[in-house]
Amino acid sequence: MQPDPNDPVMDWPLEAGEPGREVWYSLVGPRDGSVAFWYRYTLLSTTDGRQEGRLWAALTDRRNPEDSTFVTESFAFEDVWPDADPFELTVGDAVLTSASATGEVGNVAWDLEYDPDTYAFTPLRSERLTDLLSRTIGTGKHWSRNESVFMSGEITVGDRTVELEDAPGHQGHTVSGASPPEEWTWVQCNDFDEEESAVLEALRLDDKLSLCLRVGGKVYPLNRLKHVLPASPSANRIDHDEVGHWRFSGSGEGVELQATVEADPEHWQRVAYLVPDGSVRYNAHCSISELTLTYSVDGGEPRTITSDAARAEWVDTRPPVDGEYEPDWE
Repeated sequence: MQPDPNDPVMDWPLEAGEPGREVWYSLVGPRDGSVAFWYRYTLLSTTDGRQEGRLWAALTDRRNPEDSTFVTESFAFEDVWPDADPFELTVGDAVLTSASATGEVGNVAWDLEYDPDTYAFTPLRSERLTDLLSRTIGTGKHWSRNESVFMSGEITVGDRTVELEDAPGHQGHTVSGASPPEEWTWVQCNDFDEEESAVLEALRLDDKLSLCLRVGGKVYPLNRLKHVLPASPSANRIDHDEVGHWRFSGSGEGVELQATVEADPEHWQRVAYLVPDGSVRYNAHCSISELTLTYSVDGGEPRTITSDAARAEWVDTRPPVDGEYEPDWE
């Protein structure tokens, strides 16, 4: 039996001063695109001795940005239990499995369930090379464990309740090594207007781009070395990337694609992550971004599909956009 890609990689709790960070995150929104919900369960140990579990939750309201909210809360390690076989992570009273999620932070609570995805996308297809890079230069690992799932349940914010039924969702798992990336851009979408089966995910680290398209029941991962390394003639291409505006393209594995991501500046969520070396990464994310995707399969006619519910983020060692980032790690 293969391990669940959500299973903890690090042997928590770590010794004080031993660097490590492990993140399980998720996003979901109703099909009408009225709101988007983002939540995370994280475990952190820094070189200067800080140790904590933490819950994060953010609701983005499309029609009324003033009703959007973000909350986070830390927990001592004695209130954290990461288990495997089967995977189950408990942080305080919140529990995450590969098929469900519950939690409560401040005035935000969630209770969701879903059938797990049968496919987990990784930025680099070779598990052996990923392990080698993680051990030698501390780059870390990532699995989009539930790259495309459909969640049912409810989210509450104060006296407001959002009911979800088969809502497009995503859940991933990231392990930060001793040298976490300084900046990245990411987008995921499984809520296209014209094609219910389509899923797109893209991750840019420095000048390297990894892509995955799923359509018509097939998976087209552009994540081999020849796709990711920019010097390769088969490399995926970053055509333009500035905060809030991203264009990229790629081909291979029987597919060609071009995508454009546009984030609405009225709907930024601004959060700050502390990483194992004690530095901070600032994340500006917009979970209701616009995405235009043109693709062709096996040399067929190109097709263009769109979404206004793509989940996009820009992360850097400096704030990508102006505004207040929480929590304040000072």
